[in-house]
Amino acid sequence: MRISRSVPPVLLALCLSGLLAVTQDEELFELVKVKDGIYAAVAKPQYKLNCNAAVIINEDDVLIVDSHSKPSAAKALLKQIGRITKNPVRYVVNTHFHYDHARGNQAYFSGFPHEVTLISSEQTRKDLIGIEAFRLKKEMEDLPGFISKLEQDFEREADSKRKHEPAATLAQARAYQQELKTVELVLPGVTFDRSMILHKKHREIVLLFLGRGHTGGDIVVYLPREKVLATGDLVTAWVPGMNDGFPNEWIATLGEISKLSIESVIVGHGAVSPQRVIEVQRNFLNEFISAVKAEIGKGSTLEHAQQSVVTQLAPKYASEFPSQDLKQRIGGNVPKVYADVKAGLY
Repeated sequence: MRISRSVPPVLLALCLSGLLAVTQDEELFELVKVKDGIYAAVAKPQYKLNCNAAVIINEDDVLIVDSHSKPSAAKALLKQIGRITKNPVRYVVNTHFHYDHARGNQAYFSGFPHEVTLISSEQTRKDLIGIEAFRLKKEMEDLPGFISKLEQDFEREADSKRKHEPAATLAQARAYQQELKTVELVLPGVTFDRSMILHKKHREIVLLFLGRGHTGGDIVVYLPREKVLATGDLVTAWVPGMNDGFPNEWIATLGEISKLSIESVIVGHGAVSPQRVIEVQRNFLNEFISAVKAEIGKGSTLEHAQQSVVTQLAPKYASEFPSQDLKQRIGGNVPKVYADVKAGLY
């Protein structure tokens, strides 16, 4: 079954602010070998944010975790994978419903028709049908306005040496707008509630739902023999986004993940990391929620709470989450948790 899909305005705005580091004819991912037959496809910065992917090469097939923000990105990764294996892609896993992890699904079905099994949690499938379908429609409505603003920014830039950056962003934004018109949201054909295992000749691939976190349906992909974990956005190498999430439950979910024997973590965004990255994110969520609660206890307005939480946490986590927009990401999460606490959710 196929539908259409979309992105929330706040995420669209963040993506539009991203600077281009690659051109269309360059590779979009860095393929990093994690263990024999296991690679992390680490996304390079681009106009439209792409997630990382895990690439698991088995004896006769390939499993890919997450499919990026658009079909062309998935096709670019397929081209890169083709240089290291001739095995066909037989499995694609969506860790959650967000556009940058699921909008490339259709590329795998066009590349391997009738041969690919798409897998997710049951909740993620529901969210793709409901939330993501609405967001695609909204994004298609909003994108012309964003592009118009980019055009104005380009025209206002008087320094010819500095025009390259907005020009490249504008070109890719226009290309993305055209591609968006052709996107179909391909739904998972196999879903599960808690766990499932793919038994291959030389490895087990374990898919687990360990609790809500970044969204209501996040799953991880675990390779117990190799001690490798692919997390989607349950774990990232930058400040996690909470607006579709369950921050308080997320802490408990990360606690469950930490019980696994792990050497390498293929995070949703950022570099391949040791297990410590899970504890860093868990600590951040704990401190973030505590800071917001403290501000509410003082009677702080939302605006004051945002300023205070950023001031408290940005210096402490600058080395853990290196990012130009660290303060923006921290501050952008405050309204969600502020509202949850006010509503008595935790």
